[in-house]
Amino acid sequence: MRLEKLKSRARSFERLVGLTPVEFDQLLIELEPLWEQAHRRSLLRAGRARRIGAGNTFKLDLSQRLLVTLLYLRQYFTMHVLGILFDLDAANVCRNIHGLLPVLEQALPAPLRPRTLQAKPDEAPGKEAKKPRRIRSLDEFLEVFPELTDVVVDGTEQPRGQPKVKKGQKLGKQAVGRPRDKKRFSSVKQGTHTLKTQVTVTPEGQIVHLSATASRPAHDMKVLRRSRLMTRLPRHVRVWGDRGYTGLEKVYPDWETIVPTKRPKNGELSEEQRELNRLISKVRITVENVMNRIKKFRACQAFFRNQPSRHGVIWGCVAGLVNLRWQRRLHLSTL
Repeated sequence: MRLEKLKSRARSFERLVGLTPVEFDQLLIELEPLWEQAHRRSLLRAGRARRIGAGNTFKLDLSQRLLVTLLYLRQYFTMHVLGILFDLDAANVCRNIHGLLPVLEQALPAPLRPRTLQAKPDEAPGKEAKKPRRIRSLDEFLEVFPELTDVVVDGTEQPRGQPKVKKGQKLGKQAVGRPRDKKRFSSVKQGTHTLKTQVTVTPEGQIVHLSATASRPAHDMKVLRRSRLMTRLPRHVRVWGDRGYTGLEKVYPDWETIVPTKRPKNGELSEEQRELNRLISKVRITVENVMNRIKKFRACQAFFRNQPSRHGVIWGCVAGLVNLRWQRRLHLSTL
């Protein structure tokens, strides 16, 4: 009976913060030395006026601050609610969470995440470049599938608040949906202002790369060309995308790329093309499942209430938590 109660409490804890009690304790052990180093650097930073040891101390210990941060990422409670739960002022909760997030990302198996997008996107090579290899038939698809490493890319959007009007700027036409401000910041697809992120995963489900946040609506292909992903991938890695990445083989002819065939205007796809698209979808479903796991953390799914500059580190931490759970499932499957 006691064992059943313990298991029930462990399941409740897992639903609440996204980790089991054992995973929480292991993460805390890895987090402690990193936090000590980061806190020491903060105390010794140039320009600090106070001596070390002066000022107020943390009311919560590191394990409690980690719990507050995980609750924030998983449930996306407001700072006021978290302050009531932990007997803190809302501003103090905010400082605790955002001070711990960059260190938490280091402690987790977080994916590679560049801080900014490239100012100039990758361009297609000239006519003298070698022609790309394209998958045109089922036989060729089955021939090349088992021999190379693969990654699957896709973009996702999260609703955000309206951008502030800078001095000297003029308001555009009102966009449909909330919030209504400058039309150029509004996503027509979502009907509101959004922040866009590109996620890259392996076919097994591990997140290996996150793009920097695109604060304005951008096509999937444009985000990929500015994400610095392709320049980091070895040439033997094959890239899978959806129809939003049509034309990928022209921009990156040195990589093997697989994108579903679009139906031609006023035409139809052949039966072989449809079957090929279905096979591609069976591989690409992995990235959709990973997106679902990411968005179980409401900080990545609900209306984004923070500054856009904090979007990347929050997604980096959540991706690290998803990878942590993925590693646990992989370990259990090998036992």
